[in-house]
Amino acid sequence: MFEVNINVGYSLQPNRSEYFAHNILILVDLSCQETNLFLIKASAQGYFKSPYRWLLLNTEGNNFDVLDQLDMPLNSDVVIANIGFDSTVFIEDSNNTKQHLDDRLYLHQDSITKMSYMVVKICFEMLNATERLLFTPTWGYKDKNGNWQGIVDHLLKREADLGTLTIFTQERMKVVDYIAMVGSTAVRFVFREPPLSLLQNIFTLPFTGGVWMAIVVCVLSCALFLYIASKWEATVAMHPMQLNGSWADVLILIIGAVLQQGCTLEPRYAAGRCVTLLLFIALTILYSAYCANIVVLLRAPSSSVRSLPDLLNSPLKLGASDFEYNRYFFKKLNDPIRKAIYDKKIAPKGKKPNFYSMKDGVERIRKGLFAFHMELNPGYRLIQETYKEDEKCDLVEIDYINEIDPWVPGQKRSPYKDLFKINFIKIRETGVQAAIHHRLHVGKPHCSGTISAFSSVGFSDMYPAIITTLYGMLLAPAVLVLEIMYKRL
Repeated sequence: MFEVNINVGYSLQPNRSEYFAHNILILVDLSCQETNLFLIKASAQGYFKSPYRWLLLNTEGNNFDVLDQLDMPLNSDVVIANIGFDSTVFIEDSNNTKQHLDDRLYLHQDSITKMSYMVVKICFEMLNATERLLFTPTWGYKDKNGNWQGIVDHLLKREADLGTLTIFTQERMKVVDYIAMVGSTAVRFVFREPPLSLLQNIFTLPFTGGVWMAIVVCVLSCALFLYIASKWEATVAMHPMQLNGSWADVLILIIGAVLQQGCTLEPRYAAGRCVTLLLFIALTILYSAYCANIVVLLRAPSSSVRSLPDLLNSPLKLGASDFEYNRYFFKKLNDPIRKAIYDKKIAPKGKKPNFYSMKDGVERIRKGLFAFHMELNPGYRLIQETYKEDEKCDLVEIDYINEIDPWVPGQKRSPYKDLFKINFIKIRETGVQAAIHHRLHVGKPHCSGTISAFSSVGFSDMYPAIITTLYGMLLAPAVLVLEIMYKRL
């Protein structure tokens, strides 16, 4: 949609070829001077014909005598908007798919229907056939009485020859024939990769097992040597701040070195001091490397959720778009993993099932720790329009239904079946189908990789450290009681 400002002193004609293939919206304020002259000039040059669209704003209660002088053919599109201070604004938010089957408007709604219709329309033109559209709210499922509804019902009653792209099921294949695949779509669980700290204890990850073992051997060796040195120093001389040759004092010194805290009691002679110095230097270098890795791991995404069992056992909450096919397939697939996902995370017993609108579900994905089962085309289109660049970088898909791409269904043993197939093949081979798909389809959003966002560390990231602290707080009183009992006994 464009707003065109045209000076009445110039001809409108030269610019027509530049925009002729587009719908041009011309906005006119009737309160402006020389507006009547402008409208008459535009009418004379044929600007009230398609594809030009006019919006005339009446802000001062002007009369419309000039309209009688304008040439407005049948294909003209002119809207007069009366604007007043006491006006009420009405907002229309309905599904306009019926009026926009063959254009790129309202692509968030019924993209499968648009894709099907554009290809089928070309097929009908090739066959010199006249189309008659029937609209139904569902693709076709059996009701509680075993009767078919929706598209399948129209095909069975021979009220329709072709239907919208429909997913294969064994029940449908018994009553309809699948003619051709005129487009592709997919339904997946989509989520942002959860932080690694949520799924694993990152405080053990900076070093490999071999490095941890080497650190333990180094610390124990230094502890043994310090114990021997402190025993020898105690036989030579004693100082108030000197190790007295007990394991308890050596242990306190070692713990202080590991935690970068130091200790009040230290060796007084060269042998013990050399060991202490080397111990602190080694642990300081390891501490720097450890902290650097922790900083990276705190916000690093995890790649451990890649299958349905991973999804079931993960801390992610699950939801699904509120469409009929979701409710049907979630109940229909009864293998243990899928049934557990539905019973435990989609529709827990005693709670409201987690079915959301596309807008609400996509927003929950953005906030994190939520997997949403949705049709990818409209879902990714909404993500492309609403997410920041850094929020598009960690999207993951997991297939739940595990079905092949949907096909166009037709009547069983229809006399037109072969004609439809031949023309659909021609449409596909000539690239027309690919062009339509390219116009309507939106792939997985690409991350530019140039924007880095800061995200603070939360409680879940520090969970292992907090648990360790709580264990220490609970253990301290028990150790105190043991010390008191040992002292008294």
